[in-house]
Amino acid sequence: MAVSQATIGLGTIFRYRTSALAVTPKVFAILGEAVSIQPPQPTRETADVTHLASPNGTREFIGTLRTGGEASVTLNHTDAAYEIASGLFLEDELQEFEIEYPDGGVESFGGIVTGKPSDAIEVDSVRRFTLPIQVSGLPTYTPAA
Repeated sequence: MAVSQATIGLGTIFRYRTSALAVTPKVFAILGEAVSIQPPQPTRETADVTHLASPNGTREFIGTLRTGGEASVTLNHTDAAYEIASGLFLEDELQEFEIEYPDGGVESFGGIVTGKPSDAIEVDSVRRFTLPIQVSGLPTYTPAA
């Protein structure tokens, strides 16, 4: 029986680009204490091309445009992370983000921060907030070296 190559989420890092878009090499920084990361979920639309002679009276489809989907990161509420998130939310230009997985693979994507909702503040829970990101284009994945 083969030994699984699966990894757990512990050690995953969420970063945002801190260098200007024209500057190379790109410089990224950790956004804060991430507790949950939802990577981009690309989808593809379809167009119905069914016609009067479609085989077996079955609908036919073709693929059309792809969408990069949405991503999000939930962070422990610290003043530093919230200040960075607030700045990213106010940016009108596309921002760059990276998710580095525990095995060393990196998923990169551009996007627009669409909000910064906070979780409910309760007596016995940790303050957290979530940064939703509308992905622009498709994410790219670079496997570990």
